Amino acid sequence: MSEKLLKRIEELEKENKKLRLATQQWEHLQQVYQESNDRLEKMERDLSVTHEQTKHALFGGDLAWWNWNYLTGTIHFNENRARMLGYKVEELPETFTEVSRMIHPDDYVSTMARMDGHLSGKYPNYEAEFRLKTKGGVWKWFFDKGKIVETDIFGKPLRLAGVLIDIDVRKNIENELLLSRDQAVADNRAKSHFLAGISHEIYTPMAGVIGMADILKQSKLSQEQEEYLNVIVKSAGNLMSILNDIIEYSKIESGKLDFHEKPFSIHQVVEEVTASFVDKANEKGLEILSYQDPNIPVEVVGDPVRLRQVLKIFADNAIKFTDHGEIRIEAEFLAWDDETVKVRFNICDTGIGISDAGIKKLFTSYSKVESPESMKYSGGGLGLAIARRIIDRMNGRIAVESVPGAGTIFSFIVHFERYKDAEIADPMKEMLNGLKVLIIDEQQSRRSILRNYFERWDAEVDECANPADAVKMIHHQAQIKKAFNLVVVEYHLTGTDGLKFAASLKKDPLVQKSKLLLTTTRLFPVSTLELAAAGIQGVLIRPYTLSRLKNKIMEALTKVKKGASGLPDEVSLHVKDGQKRALKILLAEDNLINQKVALVTLEKMGHETDLAENGKIAVHMAEKKQYDLVLMDMFMPEMDGLEATQKIREMEALQPERHPAYICAITANTSPDDEAKCYQSGMNSYISKPFKLEELIKILNRI
Repeated sequence: MSEKLLKRIEELEKENKKLRLATQQWEHLQQVYQESNDRLEKMERDLSVTHEQTKHALFGGDLAWWNWNYLTGTIHFNENRARMLGYKVEELPETFTEVSRMIHPDDYVSTMARMDGHLSGKYPNYEAEFRLKTKGGVWKWFFDKGKIVETDIFGKPLRLAGVLIDIDVRKNIENELLLSRDQAVADNRAKSHFLAGISHEIYTPMAGVIGMADILKQSKLSQEQEEYLNVIVKSAGNLMSILNDIIEYSKIESGKLDFHEKPFSIHQVVEEVTASFVDKANEKGLEILSYQDPNIPVEVVGDPVRLRQVLKIFADNAIKFTDHGEIRIEAEFLAWDDETVKVRFNICDTGIGISDAGIKKLFTSYSKVESPESMKYSGGGLGLAIARRIIDRMNGRIAVESVPGAGTIFSFIVHFERYKDAEIADPMKEMLNGLKVLIIDEQQSRRSILRNYFERWDAEVDECANPADAVKMIHHQAQIKKAFNLVVVEYHLTGTDGLKFAASLKKDPLVQKSKLLLTTTRLFPVSTLELAAAGIQGVLIRPYTLSRLKNKIMEALTKVKKGASGLPDEVSLHVKDGQKRALKILLAEDNLINQKVALVTLEKMGHETDLAENGKIAVHMAEKKQYDLVLMDMFMPEMDGLEATQKIREMEALQPERHPAYICAITANTSPDDEAKCYQSGMNSYISKPFKLEELIKILNRI
């Protein structure tokens, strides 16, 4: 072959190779195209399915999407919007301005404000609830939600998108619930007014029954008559207790559980509650004991009225279900931080106890623990339910420990706000630090309470249960030159008494340096001469209260007599206590029976009493005559007791030389709110109907 032909063959082979390569590439492109086309067809099928699912979802969920071109103002919806409003698609407006005009006039301003807030960046999303009118003329509720989905380079909105949701059914249900709530509030308000009125109507005749029974008790009666009368008084008292619980629980159910927090003394509240149950405990032959942890600050911030109410409920319950033994009311310091003080309150008894099944029902409204042992005790079963509601509002918690036949302990823990202005060092720690103290008492619970007090004050404490062991311990300490600085001896000892024991110690030169403090109840008063003869430096009356204990220890150790608060040491309440001096008393009372009860009672005490049948007359009489005491009923015609008190105080303020009268409210309403109103109006104290003779005597003794 020629060279030219060979060259041509070579060129043809190169072209053939290129052609084969191009053919292979084309086949590959065809394969890629086919695969891409298959994927596209699958995506189209999937998109179609998704579209159908979305369409069904929007339809089933009563949703309509919208897309708003912010620059042109046009807004597009899917066909669901037309369906939800009853229009055809072509009948609906297509601009934002026209669409917004369909909003109910009462909802328009708030809706536009929400949209403007989103456009300005105030809200991350636009959300609004409004009504739109259907083609049939009915207003339907919708929830609209959307946001900016596209902006220009300067961040200004170009397009917004969102959904419109039909909430008409839900909104109608909400409105029905609101109407029901408003009706319930109105009904509760009406019920509260009714309870206030009916309580006055119930308490007024009950006050007459109990008051006249108290007067009758002062008459000469046969033993049989006295027994009958005691049944009347006890039954009336039980009825009043049940009525009080029903009315108080009804107020709580009506949402009237109000709290008024202020600085107050936990110690004072515990002492007051303890003192109020001494007589009731004595009637059943029970001993009532009290413990107030000295580490609890002098004052905390909280609601003393509510705390007192809870303690009284538990204490009353403890006495009711206890026939033998003792009741203890305790306040125990647990901890504190920069803001709060944690305190635990315990009310313990040695009563019938509660089973595990009974404990589960304890705090249920209108439920009583039924057992053979509890059937003989009266009560409405509301007290503990009330206590639980109050403690819940105090952010506290209740615990119950009980052994059937052995007793029960109710405990609750509360966090009070610290009141640092009242936090001072306890001088008792400095006085008793390192001193040797001996407690002689046969009853372990009383020894335990005294031990806790002295140990809190850093004293070294020993205790024993009988005089023989006490003598050995006293001699031993004296012989090792560490004599007891203070010996606390109980009056009631087996085979002897505290006075005789103290007198025997006085003769022993080894123990003459020890100070002696006698403990007893106010039912066994001792004379000053007997105390001096036995070498006793002071008498501590049970139940021990912190203020009284401090004062008596100081007296014994320093020989400086201090004034004590709380119960009088040796004075039993009796009518003659109110006869210290004749008082000029104004009784403002409109009920004839209550007038008779009060007038007869005060007359027997020797007081000069005038009667005012309403508040207006009471003010007029107080202007003309200076009274030592005004007993003011809160509910009277013409002018109630609150207004009358305010006017009397205004009159007294204009006469500085005039001594203000002591004004005591007498009312059937016993709620903390009513008590607060009394003090706000200018009253000095408050007792509830039907008042007991002892309560009236306490008021008279204050003047």
